[in-house]
Amino acid sequence: MPDGRKSSGRKKSTFIEEARRRQIVRSAITTIAGAGLAQASLARIADEVGISKSVISYHFDGRDELIEEIVTALLAESNRFIRSRVEQESGCPAKLRAYVEASFAFMAGHRDNFVAMVDIWGSFGTAEAKRAFNATAYDPCRRHIESILRKGQQDGDFRDFTPRTLAATIQGAIDGVMLQWVFDEAAVDLAECAAELTAMFDLATRNPAGPDPVTGDGR
Repeated sequence: MPDGRKSSGRKKSTFIEEARRRQIVRSAITTIAGAGLAQASLARIADEVGISKSVISYHFDGRDELIEEIVTALLAESNRFIRSRVEQESGCPAKLRAYVEASFAFMAGHRDNFVAMVDIWGSFGTAEAKRAFNATAYDPCRRHIESILRKGQQDGDFRDFTPRTLAATIQGAIDGVMLQWVFDEAAVDLAECAAELTAMFDLATRNPAGPDPVTGDGR
C-alpha cells in the first residue's frame, strides 16, 4: 500500500487544497463506516461533503488513490496519538502500558476509523494487496513495540524473550479485540479489555529478578 499520493505530475497542493483533501478523506471514512466500501461511490462521498464529483476527481486520480489516502490518514492519525502517549512515559514498563492503553483510548474515540479500515482490508482481493497492507499497517506497530521490549530487556526491566515474537503477540491481542468490537460494539468493553491486556503483558514481560514495578525496590 503506498504511503503517499501518486507522482502524477500534479503541482504541489496549496494549503487550501490540502484542507479540501483532508475534508474529502474524512467524509469518505464516514461514508464507508456508515454504508460500507461497496456503497461509497465518489458521487456519494461528494454529496456528503456538499461538493460535485468533479471536485474529488480534481484532488484524487480516482477511487483507488482516495482509498490509499484514507488508509495512510487512518494509520498516521492512530500512530501519532499512540506515540505521543508513549513518549510521555519514562521506563519501558510504563511505555508498554501506555502503548496498550493509548491503542484502546484511540479506538474508543474513533470508531468510524476502525469500521472503515476493517471494511477496506476485507476488500483486498489478492495476497499481494494484503501483504502491502500488512507492511503499511502492522510493521510500524510491531517495530514500535519491539523497540520498547528490547530497551526494557537492556534496562533489566523485562525478562528474556524474543522481542519480535512478543511484539506480534501484543499487537495481535489489541487487533483481535478491535475486530470483535467493530463487529459487535455492545459485546466488548474497551476499557476493561485495556486493563486486562496491560495486566497480562506486565506479567508476561516482568523480570522476576528486577525491581518491583510499583515500589522500585529489588525483589
